[in-house]
Amino acid sequence: MSNDINMSSMLLQMRSMSDMASSGVTPLQVNNQGLPGAAEAVGVKTGEGDRVEFSSLLKSAVQQVNAIQKQSAGLKNDFVSGKEGVDLVQVMIASEKSSVAFGAMVEVRNKLLKAYDEVKNIRV
Repeated sequence: MSNDINMSSMLLQMRSMSDMASSGVTPLQVNNQGLPGAAEAVGVKTGEGDRVEFSSLLKSAVQQVNAIQKQSAGLKNDFVSGKEGVDLVQVMIASEKSSVAFGAMVEVRNKLLKAYDEVKNIRV
């Protein structure tokens, strides 16, 4: 399979993003290697004062989840149509990766909505 995503690495990166957001740590102090939307991927310079934009990180993560889901759907269609070289194990692994990636994205969305509600309810 052409998808080289490591789920434990993805979860670790999501935790580091969460910690970074809650502690105010700059992105340069976190290891962004392999992080979707890292500065190198979105063309942002990583000099002293430059930061990776949150919107770019989020957009890249959503696009990556979408690509994983499309790949899974393609493998399912290939298997059902009887295409040679596609076995059930590949289909099931791709399906589980898709499910885990989507579940993680839903959890990120839920956390963002919860944080938004908390900020919205702050009295000034």
